[in-house]
Amino acid sequence: MGKKPLFIKNICFAIWGAMLAVVFQWHLRPAAEAQENPFTLDVCLEIAFENNLDIAQAEKGREEASFKLKQAQGAQYPQVDIGIQSGYTTDVTRMKMADTIVDVPPPLGKLNIPGKNMIIGEHEKADMALSLVQPIYTGGRIESGIRAAAAGLDVSAYQLALAKSRVRSQVITGFYQLASAQEFKHIALAGRDQILSHLKDANNLLDQGMLIKSELLPIDIRRLDTELKIIQAQNAIARAKASLCERMGLPPDKPLDISVDWNQCPPWPIPDALLASNPIRPEQLIAQAQIDAAAAEADMAAGGLRPQVGLTTSGHYGWPGFTATAPEWEAWWQAGVNVSWNIFDMDQRKNELHAALAKKSRLEQAKAAVDRQIELDRINTRLAYEEAYQKLMIAKEKVVSAQENFTTKENNFKVGMATNTDYLDAHTELMNAKSELAVISAQVQTAWAEYLRALGIEEWQAN
Repeated sequence: MGKKPLFIKNICFAIWGAMLAVVFQWHLRPAAEAQENPFTLDVCLEIAFENNLDIAQAEKGREEASFKLKQAQGAQYPQVDIGIQSGYTTDVTRMKMADTIVDVPPPLGKLNIPGKNMIIGEHEKADMALSLVQPIYTGGRIESGIRAAAAGLDVSAYQLALAKSRVRSQVITGFYQLASAQEFKHIALAGRDQILSHLKDANNLLDQGMLIKSELLPIDIRRLDTELKIIQAQNAIARAKASLCERMGLPPDKPLDISVDWNQCPPWPIPDALLASNPIRPEQLIAQAQIDAAAAEADMAAGGLRPQVGLTTSGHYGWPGFTATAPEWEAWWQAGVNVSWNIFDMDQRKNELHAALAKKSRLEQAKAAVDRQIELDRINTRLAYEEAYQKLMIAKEKVVSAQENFTTKENNFKVGMATNTDYLDAHTELMNAKSELAVISAQVQTAWAEYLRALGIEEWQAN
């Protein structure tokens, strides 16, 4: 019996250990997956569309607009209310009886009977009612309200599409910022290896008496420069990762690894079919839907200047009923038509109509401005893409030439046919050419994505 508590204690420790191991593995699993499965651009976009908070807000806005449309449609149908009232009144209905003169046989002549007040009501009253109101004619206010709510639903759908378009552009930009930062680090690491190899060759020449010791100092300075570039690249990678994770809807400190195919380039030159296309962008659809909503609001305001007609009916059960001498709970009902028409309100309804028409005119001007801005945006993004692609072709040639020049200077230095300065200059030119190519390669991808966004197209593939 003495060993039983120890046995139970060991079991408890084993269970706790297993639970801690599961929790630990659960927390480490995302990081492991991020390292084992690098994300492509398509995967990053898919994650962003599922988790980005801007898109989530737009989806909630669409849900809100859907409920508002249902609310506006409900105004067409009867409104049924239940009411209960019970109370006490300080005064009640009375019946005042005047003096009565009665002719009687002589010798009495006429007999005067004095009048008196009779109470025929009750101080306590109660009523339970079920009432129904059905609009018959509202001057088009209900129909216009439905139109305005439907336009609002369209606006919310276009705003969702616009949010996705913006997030797509931001994710692509962040993706290639991270890719170029990683490329900078690779270039800096390769440059450091080249400098270390060059330092080794310089020491060999120093041992052979073909180089003086002071010429090793510029090489060491260049090595330190590459170390600084590595640190800068690492910080740039960290910042780009945090920014990309935030746009993807992930925690900014989440580990992230991406995979880039630099050989997959956009088309060049821009296809004629794409240049001739003129699709409608979400911003234009939003502007048009806002105009439609403003027109509906103007019709609603105009309906307020017309008479309002409705059918009303109600059923009641209350106290004291209708028999004055015998109060009792009784039931009754009533029905009728209600007509109301405002004839003076200090021009409040007229001013409401004028304000709605002014709003519609303002939105029409805003749509014209949006159309012009989009036209300008398409021109600017097309020119930016054309410039970036032309720079890309030149940068590729520049890297080839810089590599050949560096290789020549490296070989010549080993046999004493080139100076240390010649080698370092060639190395600087090669590093700069590769860095410039990395920047321009990312610019081409982002410029192409921006051009498609300006056109209102998510992706484009040749037929």
